[in-house]
Amino acid sequence: MESERMALAFGLVVCLIGASAALFMLSDGPEVGDSRTSEMLDPLMQDEGHDHRNASQHIMYTDNIQPVSFNELTAPGNAEVQVADSPDGKTYAYIAGWSEMHIVDVTNPANTTVTGVYYDPNTQVLDVKYLQYNSREYVIVQNQLVDPGAADPNVGEWEDPAQVTVTLVDVTDKSDPSWVDSWYDADHPSGPHNLYTHMIDNEWYIFVANPDYEACDVGQGDACGGITVAHLNFAGYGDLPRIVKLGEAEVSWESTLG
Repeated sequence: MESERMALAFGLVVCLIGASAALFMLSDGPEVGDSRTSEMLDPLMQDEGHDHRNASQHIMYTDNIQPVSFNELTAPGNAEVQVADSPDGKTYAYIAGWSEMHIVDVTNPANTTVTGVYYDPNTQVLDVKYLQYNSREYVIVQNQLVDPGAADPNVGEWEDPAQVTVTLVDVTDKSDPSWVDSWYDADHPSGPHNLYTHMIDNEWYIFVANPDYEACDVGQGDACGGITVAHLNFAGYGDLPRIVKLGEAEVSWESTLG
């Protein structure tokens, strides 16, 4: 009987401790209408006058994420970045830009350095994917012309539809990235939208998301969106280019938006 009373008393003590802890946590949290919540501001100044290269416009932050350093690059950046460790022991960020791709050494986040720039005049460099093959490093990007009447000298003339391409760049030498190949998918004249890389049986492949385009006519067999699969032919089999289309899967534009 005595042991039962001891067990009951112990259980009550545990319950009281748990209830007290819960009450403390609830009272310590912000109440409804707490000014700390209502006065939360967007840490990014995103009005029309925002300057990505002006450090004074990048000083706001939330308590859980704080700025470590700021690098204005050599020109305004764009929407895509990929960070990867290199065989040289350093860590680099590959940053898309309006007419170039920046390679930035971010090994020391507090002291970042632009080590190289891949120039792609008159284009908008978008999706960026880093990969390695046979001890060499590459970045594959999607680019589109944004300056009507001008041409990407890496590809050809303005009238050439191949201006909207997937481009493969060798970034083994971070100070001197070099063009390897460009690929235009004639079945999708609007150009690629997103790129995804996958290694299968030690070979690299890219999966390209293609958007719809106004002139597309399903009735005449046009490809109006979907996914294209291409092989990155690093080994240089035969006289094949470095980017080789293998096939595609079409989708219903009305229900999936490509």
